[in-house]
Amino acid sequence: MPTIGNCSPKAYSSSGLLGRTAEERRRLLYPLVQRAACEAGLPIGLMDAMLIQESRYNPVAVSPKGAFGLGQLMPGTAKQLGVDRYSLHGNLRGAARYLSWQLKEFGRVDLALAAYNAGPGRVRTVRRVPRITETQNYVTKILTNWRVIESNHRPLEPAQASPPPARAVWIGDFRRSAGIGGSK
Repeated sequence: MPTIGNCSPKAYSSSGLLGRTAEERRRLLYPLVQRAACEAGLPIGLMDAMLIQESRYNPVAVSPKGAFGLGQLMPGTAKQLGVDRYSLHGNLRGAARYLSWQLKEFGRVDLALAAYNAGPGRVRTVRRVPRITETQNYVTKILTNWRVIESNHRPLEPAQASPPPARAVWIGDFRRSAGIGGSK
């Protein structure tokens, strides 16, 4: 894979964190996510983990508060970033740029994620992850998922196929051991 700036894209591998449909969306969108992360100077795994948490890789996800797309951009944030939040590329680039801004301002991944979720004003005020349960859970899940993604990543030869998702293997093993469908 070509290098983008100082970023070396990785071959796709299953996250083990999503259901089959969401993981297939992730597989298809992964090259675009890598490019957006690299262009913004973000670790690919961090951007990937954030999108898993934000939208489960659903490009038309809408939150109850009106956030839209893979990066769940609010209208005001998209306007501030100068991106069309309804455009797949615009949403990804906007999400990457916004997270990058937060990292530059706060200097720590946990604070940048908290600012992405709760707003930078709240983080600026307390200089830590705010005591908002949703935000604390959000930060914890993304950091945990980032570690899982990085530990699951195995360098693949370009011609080698991606391994099957761990959940599909486990379900198949469970069905065989329980004598449900299929042969031993």
